[in-house]
Amino acid sequence: MKFAFFQGCNIPVRVEQYADSTEAVLQTFGIELVRIPEFNCCGYPMRNVDEKAYIMPSVRNMAIAEKAGLDILVICNCCFASLQKAKSVVDKDRALREEFNTLLAKEGLAYSGTARIRHYLTVLHEDVGIETIRNKLVNTCKGLKLSVIHGCHILRPREITQFDDSFVPRITEDLVGVTGATSLDWRGRMECCGAALAGLNDELSRKLLQEKISGARQAGADYITPICSYCHLQFDTTQSNMAAEAPGSEILPVLLYPQLLGLCLGIDERRLGMTGNRTIATSDIDHIKSLLGPPVEEKKKKVRQQAA
Repeated sequence: MKFAFFQGCNIPVRVEQYADSTEAVLQTFGIELVRIPEFNCCGYPMRNVDEKAYIMPSVRNMAIAEKAGLDILVICNCCFASLQKAKSVVDKDRALREEFNTLLAKEGLAYSGTARIRHYLTVLHEDVGIETIRNKLVNTCKGLKLSVIHGCHILRPREITQFDDSFVPRITEDLVGVTGATSLDWRGRMECCGAALAGLNDELSRKLLQEKISGARQAGADYITPICSYCHLQFDTTQSNMAAEAPGSEILPVLLYPQLLGLCLGIDERRLGMTGNRTIATSDIDHIKSLLGPPVEEKKKKVRQQAA
């Protein structure tokens, strides 16, 4: 199985560990991610400025993937929603598709709509499957409590993103569950982290972030697990900055899902880029590793062997 790997603009520069850990995990299941240098921005910065200027970059990316004969695997929620939005609009508007194809022809490209847009979590959940993941596990992580936050882009609008139930998402619950960790039901899990307001209204942005941190702590979370890269930056970078301004304040560390799954698959934490998370200390990594143990079925097998 092979995909064109679309990271977007933010992850390669600021959250490189998200790409590295995802690639390491998917390679375990024989999935190859092809990095295509011709990919450009998904167009999101133009969303509220000009509709065509917003959609066109994503159409170009899909045309590039089509030329390579590959579906696109996305790890940035914002990019995922932008690509899905562009596909939805252009597939229904023949005149707009022809207009864009006139421009794309100058580069020897054409959009026909054959390339699918896949989120990496959907690929793990549907293409790999929970049972296949379970059978590959070297460890499980019992006793680890996570507050998962999806972010604003991946679940809504459902008719565009087509990711999961917008109100009761199950994909991440299943994927966290297979590792042995607990995904908590916590106040704020379906709300905005405040990243969209950073630089516009920092006071409100930080207030929203602090509300999420408080909600996760009250639920008993050991770590926050953001699916969105912008949520990651809020919890990892902005939270670190806030803590630096208030010495003695407690940090809720960030643990990305592919980092957790990677540890359970026996992948070294350095390859998973865990030290790239600003909020994770060596003691946090040691804590997670101390919770790792053989999967339940392996334990049962050893008991049976000992009994025989």
